[in-house]
Amino acid sequence: MSTGKYAALSAARTAMQSLDTITHNMANLRTSGYKRGRVAFAAALSEAQSCNQGKGLNFAKGQEGFSDFSQGVITTTGQPLDLAIAGSGYFKVGDDLGNIFYTRQGNFSLNTEGNMVAAGGFKLLNEGNAPIVIDGPVKIIGEDGTIQMESGATQKIPLYDVEDSALLERSGGSYFTLQEGGLEQPSPNSRVLQGNIEESNVSILQEMARMVEIQRVFENSQKAMLNYSTISEKTNEIGILA
Repeated sequence: MSTGKYAALSAARTAMQSLDTITHNMANLRTSGYKRGRVAFAAALSEAQSCNQGKGLNFAKGQEGFSDFSQGVITTTGQPLDLAIAGSGYFKVGDDLGNIFYTRQGNFSLNTEGNMVAAGGFKLLNEGNAPIVIDGPVKIIGEDGTIQMESGATQKIPLYDVEDSALLERSGGSYFTLQEGGLEQPSPNSRVLQGNIEESNVSILQEMARMVEIQRVFENSQKAMLNYSTISEKTNEIGILA
């Protein structure tokens, strides 16, 4: 395969990956705490432009996805177990297999065992990574994460920061796992806001504008691949005639 055709194919593949990411973002527009996904696309855009202009080529070196962790809009719901985080922290939740996830999705409910659970049934964890159990009506949840029950009992919801957010890998929807080498630490500057949820940080207008841009790159890449195929065929014909 010619160098130019390889570059055009590389750009087209990255464009397809970006379109898949945009589709996923738009599907999670109303998912609480969702962080929009992105694909590093600058190199692919440069490739597509170079292919059409016949200039020097830049190869896409395995374009990687990443997440935009900027805070979404906080909306008041008035529901006592709806919790938003003001600041950079995360809730820690776990499944029955011992897997741990980090999330900002805070629309919790109680299961039959009295555990506070997030969407998908993941249990909210305390500082010892044990499920938080609510054994009576909740009076108030303070900004420091302290749950005060009408019985006088208390529980504490810890919030965590991750030293390097690049080591958070999306595990579906609003949930992330911390990869090997990643470090968590308490998030002292984050606050729990009872009766609120954090909306997705996806902007439908931005996603649609980006979709148009990437579709254009994909189309240009396809045209470039066709042009290189035509040139290759003509070159072969000339070689045969010679």
